[in-house]
Amino acid sequence: MSGGDVEALRATLISSPGLFPLDVSPAGDAMLFVSLTEDDYREASFLDRRILRPESRTGVVPCELMRPWLAPLPRSCDFIFHVSHAGSTLLSRLLGCHEGVFSLREPAALRSLASAADTTADGLLDDVLGLLSRTFRPGQRPVVKATSVVNQIAGRLMGQMTNARALLMTVPAETFLAAVLDGSPGDIAAHAAERLLRLQRMGVATGTELGSLGAGEAAAMSWLCENLALAEVAHDVPSRVHWLDFDQFLGEPAFHLAAAFAFFGLDADVEPILAGDVMRRYAKRPDVAYDADFRRRLLTDARSRMGGEIQAGLDWLASIGAENLLAGTPATLVAAPVNRH
Repeated sequence: MSGGDVEALRATLISSPGLFPLDVSPAGDAMLFVSLTEDDYREASFLDRRILRPESRTGVVPCELMRPWLAPLPRSCDFIFHVSHAGSTLLSRLLGCHEGVFSLREPAALRSLASAADTTADGLLDDVLGLLSRTFRPGQRPVVKATSVVNQIAGRLMGQMTNARALLMTVPAETFLAAVLDGSPGDIAAHAAERLLRLQRMGVATGTELGSLGAGEAAAMSWLCENLALAEVAHDVPSRVHWLDFDQFLGEPAFHLAAAFAFFGLDADVEPILAGDVMRRYAKRPDVAYDADFRRRLLTDARSRMGGEIQAGLDWLASIGAENLLAGTPATLVAAPVNRH
């Protein structure tokens, strides 16, 4: 690479998010970048290899080369941390309707670094945070919706980013169980061993073996693991977090969306945002029609077919005292009625 090419790459990397850090190399010594437009970011539900198309422009940049370039960049972004099936993609899209928000959804680089414990991980994480803090224009602030497994380093992220705020999104256990047992059993199975280990490191379910858990119990264990991770963040930096129960949000979307914008320091007229197309499409696949009523019908159907496993999961949570473990958080086993008058 010539000197002119290196300078052009440096200028491009530090000036905008036009080159996105798609992932880190297995050795941790380089990053894969892809060229994205602002519309690409707006449309993407997952900032991972699923965004690649045949015409995508990609390239690998050595960390040793770019680290000095990234050092002066601000580390300045906010986060959405969540349990799965808690409406985080929808909230990310709704927040992204505001001109002051640059929404990024599920960057794979954070997911890759979430379980890394070697000495290179901190430097890579700092590099990634600098890259995720870039915006297309002044006045924007990034809000990064992380993948749920990133919750395990949420405290580390909030400690490293002392100006960051985090929206913590949850959903009642019974709702979660109905949703994942019907729609995402493979995701639960893929991460069950890791989540049980994380839970046991917190001193919970220490005598439990993964093979002893049925489908409903494994899903309930996953729900508890991620909620406890969120609770730890809330305990450590209470003034910089805002909890949001998605079932409660759907009961009063205008109230809760306005509160979320206010938490991020933004004035917003939420009614036009809620009246727009975002609330009527499936957030992860905006080409698919989906709304609160359709979600309710899907959950009702799942409850009728998965009732035994749902109850098994709730019984498991009760047996280990989940309500006591989550005391002081909005995470509940069953949904509470909306009552704000």
